Amino acid sequence: MAFLPIRVIISILGVYACALVYTQRSAMSVAIVAMTTVDSKGNDNTTNNNQKPEFDWNEKLQGVILGSQFYLYIIVPTIAGRITDTFGAKWVNFSGAAVPCVLSLLTPIGVRYGGVGTLIAIRVIDGAFHGCVYASLFSLYTRWFPPNERVNANGSLFFGGSLGSTVMFALAGWACETSVGWPMVYYINAVLYIPWMILWIYYCSNDPASNARITQEELQFIQNNIEHTTVVGENKKKRSTPWIHIFTSIPVLSSMFLKMCSGFGYFLLITKMPSFFYNVLGIAIFKNGLFSASTTLCQGLCALLAAPLSNWIIKRFNLPVLIVRKVFQSIAAFGPCICLALIPSMEDHATVVIALLLLAMIAYGFFTGGEWSTGSGKYNFMMFLYTKYSTMEKFLILEYAPNSAGVVFGFSNSLAFLMGVVAPFLVGILLDAENSDNRHQWNMIMYITAAIYAVGPLPFFIFGTTKQQWWDKLVEFDENQHLDKY
Repeated sequence: MAFLPIRVIISILGVYACALVYTQRSAMSVAIVAMTTVDSKGNDNTTNNNQKPEFDWNEKLQGVILGSQFYLYIIVPTIAGRITDTFGAKWVNFSGAAVPCVLSLLTPIGVRYGGVGTLIAIRVIDGAFHGCVYASLFSLYTRWFPPNERVNANGSLFFGGSLGSTVMFALAGWACETSVGWPMVYYINAVLYIPWMILWIYYCSNDPASNARITQEELQFIQNNIEHTTVVGENKKKRSTPWIHIFTSIPVLSSMFLKMCSGFGYFLLITKMPSFFYNVLGIAIFKNGLFSASTTLCQGLCALLAAPLSNWIIKRFNLPVLIVRKVFQSIAAFGPCICLALIPSMEDHATVVIALLLLAMIAYGFFTGGEWSTGSGKYNFMMFLYTKYSTMEKFLILEYAPNSAGVVFGFSNSLAFLMGVVAPFLVGILLDAENSDNRHQWNMIMYITAAIYAVGPLPFFIFGTTKQQWWDKLVEFDENQHLDKY
């Protein structure tokens, strides 16, 4: 018998699984600094003055490597639902950890003997399997959690990413300075998967009825509360998705544009921040990892608190939902914009620059109270406490397009993750420009990113709405077409 309800354990393991997705990404962001600099450990360098980095990759190629994990990650979530229906959410999610675990172990050997092509191939495959994680968890949760609990379980998954980045950034900086050097980053990352895989096999099942460790009381509770949501209305006549109306809708386009611009800034900082700390601020790899970890931790904690804070403000002061969402979104956009725009003028003050990056990530965390969420929850599994305003109930998309939310959210999210490819590649092009000073180019990058942050929310401020769109009313509502499928 479990010491906690099985569905709570599954929720915790879901957060753990999402954290592992981000440990893999963060591992590369730190390790690539050690792999391409002369003072990295564990390479074939000698101690003479003609030391060369183990891998002589230019910045453009580094951008390709960092972005390669998103090549298939962008596509896979859109088809992961069908894969999950075939093989079961438990095993699809397990494969999303087991394969990356093996690939992490093979990365040092692969890149040393197979070259950069092998490394890129490994990361592309890794991204494909990671693309199944969120989709399979959302599908699994529809069978395990009643609606009022499901939204909180889903909301907790978003904190998992920040948690994973924080842990790996901190560990990677230390690992690169061990006698093993940068390969230790990947070995540690692989080890982090093992407890999760054991616990997942032991506790998880595709549905409560087939779980050997669930109590009869919990099983009865789940069945009584989700029975009416697990059966599709077979007698309903399904209508086709209004694709043309969706992709010509101003509110939809404003949401997509916002997510793209926000994604550009976020993925640029996550993937290139360790390189900026090292090459511009001259911060050693160990402290580099700690500083990078502190930024993602601050962002994650703020994202966790912003949603209940915005909901509390709405209920406490009886303010219009849309106004509060736009205020929080403005903080999430203009906060990083101002901080990044100030960094070039503070380039000689490393402490101030780090503080500005921390403030930028804290401000970005307000996005969970902005365009991303409306409503309030009742129980936050990850935090193990009851609160009236605990987490996100639904995305703003569910207000203006409740019947097409899955399509809109899935496509706009894919565009956001596309920036994980674009951002590091663009940085690489700028840094590799001939006859250019590295610091000057980074200043340009900061200004460009600040401008993108500033422009991104403008259409949302003008056209953002909570009013259901006319074309969405043409689609017959089906409770299974929900964000949980994405």
